[in-house]
Amino acid sequence: MDLVDHPAPEANWDRFYDLEDRLAAGFQAACANEACVPRRFLWPMQLRCSVQAQDGSMAACIWVVAGSDLRVRAAGSIEPDVVVWRCVLPIPPGLGVDAFHAALDVAEPLRVRLPGASASLLQGLRRCLAKPGTAS
Repeated sequence: MDLVDHPAPEANWDRFYDLEDRLAAGFQAACANEACVPRRFLWPMQLRCSVQAQDGSMAACIWVVAGSDLRVRAAGSIEPDVVVWRCVLPIPPGLGVDAFHAALDVAEPLRVRLPGASASLLQGLRRCLAKPGTAS
């Protein structure tokens, strides 16, 4: 089920969208400090997380990140280059929803390594963005 709707419709609405906003701000700050090099002009588009309904543990989070570049050709036409990444965040198995939110309720949630995870969210994003995205 969608994290926003766990355990009831829109029960996690405010917490989730506050987290998404803080992660996006952290992403922009990290990219400004060259964490996204060699990629430039990257924007976090949407984060979605799912929950195992039977036990209330986090199932997965995917963050869609888009990048673009525009080139002006000699003839004056503009050539867009748009790439999209679907980044699976490092969420350890069995992590409860409340523990997920509590761990990320810090000043820089992108730098958090969730309990039992192999990497921080930022490290997971860097690995994802190092791979070729999907052209669109």
